[in-house]
Parts: sequence; C-alpha cells; structure tokens
Amino acid sequence: MEALYPYAQIIHLILAIIFLGYVFTDLAVISALKNRFDKDTQKKITQILGARSFKIFPITLLFLVLTGGMMMSRFMNLDVGFFESDLQKMLLFKILLVFIIVAGVLSNLFKKFTKREKSKFMKDDFHKLVIVLGVFIVVFAKLMFFV
Repeated sequence: MEALYPYAQIIHLILAIIFLGYVFTDLAVISALKNRFDKDTQKKITQILGARSFKIFPITLLFLVLTGGMMMSRFMNLDVGFFESDLQKMLLFKILLVFIIVAGVLSNLFKKFTKREKSKFMKDDFHKLVIVLGVFIVVFAKLMFFV
C-alpha cells in the first residue's frame, strides 16, 4: 500500500478540487444565475444541472473516500495506533467531518431513488454546509503535518 500512497494522494487532491469546485460554483455562480430567470427556466436549469451533478458528485465523493482511506491507513493502523498522536486525532476529526458530508449525499441519493421530497435544509443549505466542512477538511489536512 505504501507504493500506492503518492498516486492516491494525487488522485485525492484532484478529486477534492473537482468536488469543492463544483460546490463553490453552485453556490457562487449557479445560484445567482437561477434567480435571474422566471420559474419555468429556473426549473429547467435545476433539472439539467441536477442530472449532471447526480452523475459527478457521488462518484467523485466515492473515490475521495476510497483514496482518503488508502492514505489514512498509512497513519492509522494496528501498528501505529489510532489515538496516539495529534496527527491521528486531527485525522479522526477530519474523518468525522467527511462522514457528515457522506451522510448528506447518501440521504440525497436515497431521496432521489425513492422519489421522496428533500428537506428544505438539503435543498437550500446543504451545499453551504459542504463548502464550510470542505474548507475545514482542507485546513486540517495541512495542519495535521505541522502540529
């Protein structure tokens, strides 16, 4: 697994940029554009973007989790422990934040497949939460190696 670490790290970084870039674009650009059109056009925009993001968002997150797990195994395992160092504690906090995002995405996927209505929070505010958690995850990813 050690030999794969640099490749997992590169893939993880690229996917994180795509993932957070999409969320940022949705919040900063797409949301502003939607409000400038009538309700019918807004609905079409949402459907088109929703279909595209449904293909990209979950797959990107899946591979982010997989590559993150590969990298995590270098710092947390039976040999080196799980709560032994500050790095490991920060990594666990980071993993907790990731699980919040994953739970939200899985909830949205479940709602989509079962054709249930998303909650107001998931429709209006989930991407805001994802961008805030994403920023914390990125900051902690860097801080882990300086503490």
